[in-house]
Amino acid sequence: MTAHGPIIVHPRDDEPLAAAIARALSSPAVDHSQFAALSELLARDTYLAEQVNALRAGWAITPPPATTPLARLRRWLAWWLCGPELAQINATHATLTRLVESLIAHLDAERAARQALAERLAALEK
Repeated sequence: MTAHGPIIVHPRDDEPLAAAIARALSSPAVDHSQFAALSELLARDTYLAEQVNALRAGWAITPPPATTPLARLRRWLAWWLCGPELAQINATHATLTRLVESLIAHLDAERAARQALAERLAALEK
């Protein structure tokens, strides 16, 4: 774990685990503030802003920390048996989160363009 949160490692087919961990640690984390944090649409719609923040915070499927030996064994077995599926689910959730944020940014840009066109049309009509 870093100061920013957990790092999810997705080893490639013939990649050793140590190399996959090194690659995950060296790759830059996604900066969610660049997407829709300053969107006027989110500033005007508090419910949408709350839902986007909840989507950002909860997209990753991570098991709770294991404290007992039985819980550690259960967690290890779950990741060993379902690791590829959980990695695929996490990748899909991350992609959907980025898509939602991108669509909000596009919608906000379209709204701003429409407003600029309406103002320009109003200026031409005067």
